[in-house]
Order: sequence, then C-alpha cells, then structure tokens
Amino acid sequence: MLKQIYIKNLALIASAEISFSNGFWAITGETGAGKSVFLSALKLLCGAKASSEQIRNGEECAVLKGIFNIEKLSDAKEFLQEREIDFEDGELEIQREIFANGKSKARINGVISSTRDLQELGEKLVQMHGQSEQTLLKDIKAQQKFIDAYCGNEELLQKCKESFEAWNEVNKKIEECKKNAESIAQQKDFLQFQLKELASANLKPNEEEECESIVQSSASSEFKRKISNECLDLLISEGGILERLSELVYRLQKFEGKCSDAPKPDVAITAEEALRVLSQELKKASKPEHYSPQQIENANARIALIQKLKRKYHTDLNGLIDLREKRKQELESLENSDSDIAELQKKSSKLRLEFEKNAAELSKKRISGAKKLDSEVEEVLHTLAMPTAIFSTRFTKMENLNASGAEQGEFWLAPNKGEGSKPLKQAASGGELSRVLLSFKCAMAERDKIPLLVFDEVDSGISGETAHKVGECLRELGKYHQVLTITHLHQVAAQASGQFCVKKIETKERTYTTVEPLSEKARISEIARMLGDENSPAVLAHARELMK
Repeated sequence: MLKQIYIKNLALIASAEISFSNGFWAITGETGAGKSVFLSALKLLCGAKASSEQIRNGEECAVLKGIFNIEKLSDAKEFLQEREIDFEDGELEIQREIFANGKSKARINGVISSTRDLQELGEKLVQMHGQSEQTLLKDIKAQQKFIDAYCGNEELLQKCKESFEAWNEVNKKIEECKKNAESIAQQKDFLQFQLKELASANLKPNEEEECESIVQSSASSEFKRKISNECLDLLISEGGILERLSELVYRLQKFEGKCSDAPKPDVAITAEEALRVLSQELKKASKPEHYSPQQIENANARIALIQKLKRKYHTDLNGLIDLREKRKQELESLENSDSDIAELQKKSSKLRLEFEKNAAELSKKRISGAKKLDSEVEEVLHTLAMPTAIFSTRFTKMENLNASGAEQGEFWLAPNKGEGSKPLKQAASGGELSRVLLSFKCAMAERDKIPLLVFDEVDSGISGETAHKVGECLRELGKYHQVLTITHLHQVAAQASGQFCVKKIETKERTYTTVEPLSEKARISEIARMLGDENSPAVLAHARELMK
C-alpha cells in the first residue's frame, strides 16, 4: 500500500506531499491541471526513464519520495533481503532524484540502487492501467497470460517450460549427432588413412626431445674422444709431459740431498700429482658413449619421420598425438552413432511424453478456468451498461508445440445482441475495452497480489449510468486493493473513499500545480464543478445526493 508520496520540482509541481490510506481514491481536476504529473511521479519511483525536461523550469533537481507499507508483501521483503537492504516495521521508502544534466539517482531505504532494481521492485508494488494496457488487451499473447494468471498456472507453466526445453535440447543433440555422423561418413576413407599413418608412426610424448638428445650426445662423444686422446698422448706417451716431469722431480730431489740451499722439489711433485689426476679424467672422457650406431641411426630416422609429419599436418608432436586420438574417436563415434542416436531418440520420446502430460494438465486447467473467467467477466460487463454482451474464450490447437503449452487462448466478444462474436481485438471500441479491462481486474481481485492498482482515465468513452457502474466496480476493487483513479466523471469520483483535487494556479508570474486532499464539503464542491456549476444550489444538491 502507498502511504505517502512527496513531489518537489516535478513539472509544474513545486512541492506536494500526499498521504493515502486503503480503499478507492479518486484524483480529479480540470483538463491540463497536471493530474498526469502524479502518475509520472509514481512511474519514476517504479523505475521509469527520467529526463531533465521533467524538472520544473529554473530548478536544478527534482526529488520524489514514496513510502509504502509492505508488511504483507512477502515478494517485496524477499527482494530487499536478497539485496541486504534493511527494513523496519514493514515500511519501504523509495527516493528518486533527477538532475538538470540528465542523470538521476535512486535509493531504496537509503541504499543507492539501480533503475533496474526500481523496476523489479515496482512490479511488486504497483500496477498501472491506462490506454497502453487497453491496447495490450488486444494482443492474444497477453490474453493467454490473463488466462494463466486467473487459473493460477504459474507452477504448471514452469513445469511445461522445463520439460519442453529438456525435450528440445535432446532433439538438438539428435540433429547434431546425425549431421556429425553424415560428415564423418563422407570423410571416412580420408580419416582412416590419417589414423593409419599416425598410428603406424607410434608417436609418444617427448619422443622428439629424447631422440635429439641421443643424436646430439653421439655427435659430441666423438669430439670428446678425439681431444681426450690427443691430450693423453701429450701427457703419458714416451717422452711425454709426465715422463719428463718425473725426471725433473728425481733431479730436484737429488739436488736437495746434496745442497742445503737447493730449490725444493714440492712444486714439481704437486704438478706431477695434478697431471696424473688429469690423465685419469682424460682416460674416462676418451671412452665412447653407451649409444650404439644402430641406436643413433634409429634416433635420426625417428626425428626425420616426426619432422615430416609435423610439416604435413602443420602441428607439433603433441598436436600429432591429439590428432591421432581425435581421428580414432571420430571413427569410433561413426561406428557407435546409430546406437547413440537410438538412445537419444528413446530419451526424446520419454521427455515428449512428460511435456505432453504437463501440457494436457495445463490445457485442462485453462479450459476449466476460462469458463469461470468468461462467466465472471460477462457478469461484470452486464453491470457496466453492456447487458447483452457475450464474452468467451476460444482455444486453438497450435501446429507446433512450444514451452507455453499446446493451445492459444483468445478472447471473443459480442458487445451487442444480434451482432455475433468477434475476436476482442476486432469487436471492442475504446470504451468497451476499458470496461473489459476493468471486468478482468474485478475477476482477478482476490487472486492478484499487487497491492496498488492505478487507473488512468479507465472511464474514457463512457458516461451516465455506465460511469456509475464503473465507479461501483472500482469501489468493489478497493476492498481487495488500494485503487487510485484519475477521472473526469463525477459518477466515478463520488464513489471513492477519498479524493484529491489537482489545480493549476498562477501567482507572481509563475504557474503552479497543487494537489489537495478534499474534505467532504470540498468534495461536494468539486463534484458540482465536474457536473458543470459549483455555484448552482441545484447542482450542489445533486452532488450531495451522489455522495450519499
């Protein structure tokens, strides 16, 4: 329920604060006074697109604030909890600021929020009904939604959607398998050739590196052996460095034994020992590697084969191994495709049966509920000056099943006796459409969870006793919802629980729109104005009678 709305600097409204309670409220005023500004404010609070042109001339910012009671609205509470927005005592405050640069800012209970959040929350709080909703009523897809909403088909529709999508997904897989199998079959010889070539190569991960290591190792082995032998020849051959160095050590030792001041032989002894160690290392290095000529030849052959395949298939060794496995799987899938497709077709049949079961249950509920809906809408239409109107719902089986079931519902109307029924989009005038829409809202009154219904000139195109009946219908809706109606008809306004008057005034060369709650006395004057003369005693007496 909307408890209060505050408007500042929106269009011609400089400042307005309006409080509401339950029931049916009428908003009246002269044409052009600015009644639509109130609707604009409510729409902006519910996430409508904002424009700097909506700001009052000469001001930098427009501010809107709406306070709602959501104590009984579990959907709205869940929305706030999901976004971790605190709320106390079941109260919700939405604020919207619009700036001259075209930007806007929104807050939900003080928390900065997106326009999308306002839209989602607004759908749980307010339903707007105007010319666009009447036009929407002519759309047969919208008519189907009316039927399902009336029948309470939300859960069943979801089951239908899920089973249809699961069935459709399996059917897509079947088509994909058939196309893949056909494509592979056309290339079977080519794939078999590639698999044979790659399989016979018997490629292994890291094989190329291992073979290159063998070849490189064998190449460096010959060089090591040659240099090692040349060095050994210098060291240990007859007359070589070690033999001469031994002779040197011998002579130095002999020299030391004869003369006390002779040079010490230590340096020569150390050098001899170091060179003997070096000779042992050179002997080890001169031994050939453990790879045999055959191993080296095999490694070279494998490298050549791998290089050839890499060039041919434009990939590396790992890519060749992956390609071999892929070709193997493709050929295996071709062999298994028939059984795979058969298994998927079996699953598809099972899912289709499940969908058809859900669709049949949905059809049953629609047909049964539509009969009751037809009766209730027709009953209300008879009270709205369409005493002979015949309203009916007709279902057509769809050629192609879809997620919303097996049939399409469409509303038919015979507004006048003897004319015959026609689809609603062809049969109803603007005034008749507004009455059909109102009849739907009356039929949905106890089922509809949205607390606030707003009607923008739902009484357009009607007058007299029909207008009186529309007022009665809106008053009845006010027992189940909070109802706000913009109206030009005194018959409708007189039946409201409360009334606001929108006026345009000029002061100090500025124009202002005011929104004032009316006392009972003021309501009589306003209804007399709507009747044509607020100063006429007779008209005032008529207004009082209407109020009774």
